[in-house]
Amino acid sequence: YLFSEDFAFQLIPGSKEGQRRAALWDANPRTAQENPMDGLINPDDYEKGLEEAWERAKPKGSTVTVKDKLKQWSSQNNPHFWRNKLSA
Repeated sequence: YLFSEDFAFQLIPGSKEGQRRAALWDANPRTAQENPMDGLINPDDYEKGLEEAWERAKPKGSTVTVKDKLKQWSSQNNPHFWRNKLSA
C-alpha cells in the first residue's frame, strides 16, 4: 500500500482515487451542490440582510450594489479553487 498510487491520495491533488471519490460525492444528490444558495432555507431573506448590511457599511460614493455582486459571483469561475484544473 505504501508504494501504490492510492497511498495518501487525500494529500495529492488530482490523484485517481481522489478524483474517483470526488465523483462519487458529486453524483449523490444530497452532497452535490452547484449553487451555493441551495443550502439556504430562505435565500431572499439572506439577500435582504446582506443588502441592508452593505448599505450600512459601504463607503461614501460607492456605486457597488449587492444585486450586481451576486450576479457577478453567480457566473464566476474561481481559478484558485482546488478542484479546478490549471490551464496550460
